[in-house]
Amino acid sequence: MSVCVIFGAGERIPAERVEACVREGDYVIAADGGLAWIREELPDIRPDLFVGDMDSLGEEFHTEGIPTVKLPVEKDDTDMGVAVSLGEEKGFPEFRLLGGTGGRFDHTIANLQLLKHIAIRGGRGFLIGPKLTATVVCADEGTESCIEIHGRPGLAFSVFAMGSAEGVTIRGAKYEATDVELKDDYALGVSNETAADSAVIVHMRGTLLIVGEFLPDDIIFR
Repeated sequence: MSVCVIFGAGERIPAERVEACVREGDYVIAADGGLAWIREELPDIRPDLFVGDMDSLGEEFHTEGIPTVKLPVEKDDTDMGVAVSLGEEKGFPEFRLLGGTGGRFDHTIANLQLLKHIAIRGGRGFLIGPKLTATVVCADEGTESCIEIHGRPGLAFSVFAMGSAEGVTIRGAKYEATDVELKDDYALGVSNETAADSAVIVHMRGTLLIVGEFLPDDIIFR
């Protein structure tokens, strides 16, 4: 199934990570300065849509030939946030946000919040940086969340609460846990790693932010 890939104006990631995240048939949105990244370094990628207020682009950049949603500079959302909303309107269940870390620290935080926004609505979101990827999973009463991280032994990952997360169980990791509660004022789940080729993270209620050396295709949602 195709996913919505959004290129932002933040830190550019290595080309091999881009290639691992963008597949033929995916819907690509260039969010403002993300268009410059695509045009300067990723000639094989063709945006399906441009979204932005143009404040991150120089006068030499134009959007001719690309469907464009022009945004005002003063608005109540980020260019990345609007791009996610447009992707949701098109029915995409999964979002991969590239160029959404580094640069302005407040924008990185906003993009982590976007991952929660996507998860609350039943979607899957990934914020992909140069070395690490973040995703958010939500669980309500009676709807256990379970994800499996695949890769290699020693693959680093951390688990944080966004608010609180109850009934957290981690298996297949160097530091395992059973039915613990995580809160967002204490980083109990930081700096873990897989003990074998995969690790399983389950939680019963609340919201988990998972950050690690994985890529989207390394994660299985169960």
